[in-house]
Amino acid sequence: MATLETPAKHRLDMAHGFMKSVIRNQIDRDNYDKEVKAQQKQDRRSNRPQSSKHKKPELQTYVPPQRSKKEKNYLLYNLEYKHENGETYSVNVSKNDEPKTVASEIGERFRLPKDFIDVLTQRIEEEIDRRVV
Repeated sequence: MATLETPAKHRLDMAHGFMKSVIRNQIDRDNYDKEVKAQQKQDRRSNRPQSSKHKKPELQTYVPPQRSKKEKNYLLYNLEYKHENGETYSVNVSKNDEPKTVASEIGERFRLPKDFIDVLTQRIEEEIDRRVV
């Protein structure tokens, strides 16, 4: 029963060559890790833009088309304007047309007064509202 009286010493021999290489690898890995972290920290500091003048333009990103553009721009009615000189001007008015734009286009073509263009704009708005349900 001598084994009970003297405790067994099952320890690693730190002086063994294998253990020395394990310790050396741990130290090397720790040093490498410190260098990498220091390099990343330095890179973060140097990547900050100094001024907006020297910044490269960003890449254009995809912008999906708007839903309103997908809607069909279907024809509501054909507006015909007959001028005093007998000339007839025909414009197709669709759902998405702006009444002021259509009236201005006619007004510019025939050099109509502003009051007449305003009345024409109001009339086109009424017609669009009446046809769009």
